[in-house]
Amino acid sequence: MKTNKKQIKETEFTLGFFPRSLFLFAQFAMMVKRAEEYHKKITKPSCRQTGNMKSLGMSLALIYLTTFGFNAKGQEENQETKIRPFQITLVTPLGTNGLEAWNTTNNVSINLYAGYNGGLDGMEISGFGSILKNDMVGTQIAGFGNLIMGQGNGVQIAGFLNYANNTYKGLQAAGFANVALDSLNGLQFAGFTNISVEKINKMQISGFANYSKGSDIGQITGFTNVNVGKLKGIQLAGFSNVSTESVKGAQIAGFSNYTKKLNGVQIAPFNYVDSLENGIPIGVFSIVKNGYRTFEISANETLYGVFSFKTGVKSFYNIISVGSSIHDNKIYWGWGYGIGTMIPVKEEWNVAIELLSYHINEDEWFTEALNLNNKLQITASKKVFENIEVFGGASWNVNVSELEDNDGNAFKSSISPYHTFNKTYHDETNVKMYPGFTAGIRF
Repeated sequence: MKTNKKQIKETEFTLGFFPRSLFLFAQFAMMVKRAEEYHKKITKPSCRQTGNMKSLGMSLALIYLTTFGFNAKGQEENQETKIRPFQITLVTPLGTNGLEAWNTTNNVSINLYAGYNGGLDGMEISGFGSILKNDMVGTQIAGFGNLIMGQGNGVQIAGFLNYANNTYKGLQAAGFANVALDSLNGLQFAGFTNISVEKINKMQISGFANYSKGSDIGQITGFTNVNVGKLKGIQLAGFSNVSTESVKGAQIAGFSNYTKKLNGVQIAPFNYVDSLENGIPIGVFSIVKNGYRTFEISANETLYGVFSFKTGVKSFYNIISVGSSIHDNKIYWGWGYGIGTMIPVKEEWNVAIELLSYHINEDEWFTEALNLNNKLQITASKKVFENIEVFGGASWNVNVSELEDNDGNAFKSSISPYHTFNKTYHDETNVKMYPGFTAGIRF
C-alpha cells in the first residue's frame, strides 16, 4: 500500500530523514572506532594524528549538520519558505542564510563542506554533500552525496550517492549509487548500482546492478538487472537478467535470463520463460513453460540407440542427446548437444533441420582425445496419435578424431561405418565424411 502525502508529512521527522539517520549512525560508529585507534596508536604524533583528527573533524561536522537539521525540522515546520539569489555555507547554519537555511530556496547555493537547505531553483555545488528539505529544480553537484526530500527536476551529480525521496525528472549520475524512492522520468548512471523503487521511464546504466519497478527503455549493467514491473526495451547484463512480470523487447545476458512473460527475444546460455507470447529464446538451454518439449527414441547409421530431449520453442530448440552402438566387438557410446528448428509443412506434418555434435567414447568409459561425430540432419515427422509422432530422414556426418595408441602414435577411429571422404592432416587429425539416416519416435 502506497503511503499518501499527508502520512509522509506527519512522519517526516522519523521516516523522511531515515537515510540521514542511518548515515549519521554509520559516521558516529566510525568516529568512535577512529577515536579508539587514535588513543591506542599515539606513538607517531605527526602525520597519523593529523589524519585521525581530520577524520574525526569530518565525522563531527556530519553529526552536527544532520542533528541540527533534525532539530530545526521540528522547530521551523510552519515557517514560510524564502527565496534568495545566493548563499554560501561552510556547514549549516554557518553560512549567509544562518538559521533560516532549511526554510530558504536558493538560486545559487555553494556549500564549502555540507549544507542543509530548504530547496533549490538553480545550481548547488557542495564540497562534500547537500540535503534539500523540499524541492529541487536545476543542478546539484557534490563530492560525496546529494539528497532531495521533495520532488526533483534536473541533474544530480555526486562522487558517491544521489537520493530522491519523491518523484524525480532528469538525470542522476553517481560514482557508487543512485536511489529514487518514487517514479523516475529520466536516466540513472552509477558506478555500482541504481535503485528505482517505482517505474523508471527511461534507462538505468550501472557497473554492477540495477533495480526498478518497470522501465520504458531498459537496464544495462555489468552483473545483474532486476525488474519487478513491465519492461519495454532491453535488459543487458554481464551475468543475469530477471523480470518478474513481463519483457517486451530483449533480454541479453552472459549467463541467464528469466521473465514471466516474453514478447521478444532472450539471448543467454540459460533462458527461462514462464509464458511466451511472441518471440524466441536463444541459448545453450532454454525452458519455455508453454513452449516446445519432447523426448525422442531413435537410431542412425553410427549410433544404434539414441535418447534425446528437446526444449525451447519450435522455431529454435536445444537438443541434449546420448547414444550407443556395438560393432567390431567394441562398445561405442557418446553424449551430444545440438540445436534445431521445426518448420510446419501442413496439418500433422513438420520438417526439422538439426545440427548435433557427439563426443564418442570407444570401448572405454571416457575417451580423452578429440573424437567427434558431427551431424546435420533433415527429417520429416507425422503425428500418429495425440502426443506421438514418427519421423525419419537423411543426414551428413563429419567425424573428427585425434585418437592415439598407447605409444602416442595416431591411429584412425573405427566409429565410422563407411566413408566417402577420408584424410589425415599434418597435425594427425583424421576427418571422415559420409551420408547417413535417422529414424525414430517422438513423445
